[in-house]
Amino acid sequence: MKDSFNSLYERLTPRVKAFEITRRSLLKKGFKQAVVTGCAIIAIGLIFLQSLGSFIWVIVGIAVIIGFSIVNYKSGELCAYYKSNIVPLILNDLLPNANYEPSSGISEETFCSCGLFTSPDRYSAEDFISGRIGKTEVCFSETHAEKRHVSVTKNGTREYWTDIFRGFLFIADFHKDFSGRTILYRNSWIKLRFGEEERVKLENKEFERRFDVFSTDAVEARYLLSPSMMERLVAMNDRLGDGITVSFHHSRIHIAIPDATNHFEASVWFSLSRGNLKREFQTISELLQIVEELNLNLRIWTKE
Repeated sequence: MKDSFNSLYERLTPRVKAFEITRRSLLKKGFKQAVVTGCAIIAIGLIFLQSLGSFIWVIVGIAVIIGFSIVNYKSGELCAYYKSNIVPLILNDLLPNANYEPSSGISEETFCSCGLFTSPDRYSAEDFISGRIGKTEVCFSETHAEKRHVSVTKNGTREYWTDIFRGFLFIADFHKDFSGRTILYRNSWIKLRFGEEERVKLENKEFERRFDVFSTDAVEARYLLSPSMMERLVAMNDRLGDGITVSFHHSRIHIAIPDATNHFEASVWFSLSRGNLKREFQTISELLQIVEELNLNLRIWTKE
């Protein structure tokens, strides 16, 4: 991978230089607009200085905040440039002929139907990537699902949000029509789930330390989770950070990989470093490695 990234970075260098020129240009424009807007706000405040009194410092504070927001808004333009000119080149190096849709993502319907999570009150997804590795079709995107909470205090009600899941949802064709749904949750002391799935106990101790298996078809679950597949899932779990959950549903394997980092983004405040690019290269590479790691290109079943 080191040699591969080094080779890619040489091809990326002209685009990185163009990115930096664009970043500085946007930053300069942003500062100009911020200064003009800030001065206008302060000037209006000075006109009414006598009535405002000491509140003039509040006006100055507002001018600074608005000015910062104007400059920061330019990050959106820079991010669009980054996703159009640099991310596709990284992606094509790892997954030729891939489809990349920055503003799209795994649908909420697909997120809910995989069975790994409760239905969210707020959902967003972006950076949808799809393609084929050997015989296997894959797709993945960043997803963020949240639950809404309302608490009652002496001062009234307070709304707040907690994460149901944040990270990558990776989906690959398993080339088998499942009759049921099998889910691998994180191992916990509570071995009870409300729903159609029932607990399936398996023999691999290392696997059982990491996952609790529930399925609507215990026979099929044991067939899918062969000794070899369990070993592969344990290795994949450990490689990706010991926090994944998995479901087998609708002839696909769904793998949820927690990741709090917002990938494939750019900021007008910072240059695009070699380290930034290598991180994104490694992120995509590690996700695509799942196909080989789980041996998904080996067609031992045939769809009906």
